[in-house]
Amino acid sequence: MIQVRQPCRSILMLIALLSACKGKESASKSQELPDLNAQIRSYVTVENTKVRTGPGTQFRTITEIRQNSTVQVVGRDGEWVLIVSKKGNGPGYIETASVKPGTGEEESSTPPGKYETVVDTQVRSGPGLQHSVVARIKKGTKLNVVNEENGWLKVESKSGKPPGYVDASLARPAGNQQSAGR
Repeated sequence: MIQVRQPCRSILMLIALLSACKGKESASKSQELPDLNAQIRSYVTVENTKVRTGPGTQFRTITEIRQNSTVQVVGRDGEWVLIVSKKGNGPGYIETASVKPGTGEEESSTPPGKYETVVDTQVRSGPGLQHSVVARIKKGTKLNVVNEENGWLKVESKSGKPPGYVDASLARPAGNQQSAGR
């Protein structure tokens, strides 16, 4: 067993007490911070727009959002607004000029029809990551989209299986090409 001398033991006790006090101080300060969920406002894109990692064209493009899509805005930085994803993707910035305040009555931004996956992805049993994976599909797979729910495309199965859901950011319109079954 290691023996600790009295002065060292006192120093260790003091460090432990200070650490405990700082923890309580941090917890109380975090309660003073604003709740971002209370600040979320729905806006609608007025044109196709690029989502960037920062507030300016010098920042890397993360993705592109189609015209008439609903976005969740939490703040503004100059001529850019900070948006958050309903699907759990990281936040990003879009130009203020590319959005207008939403009315809350916006229709789905994704019309039914033929779509194509832009990456290998998963088909889920419901519209969200919490739902089970029912199939894995390759990039370029043709999909027959029948609806959109909260940023997820509801896709029809050609083989008679129940409908599945694909993240809307992982597919694009495919023109007049045939859809592939799951």
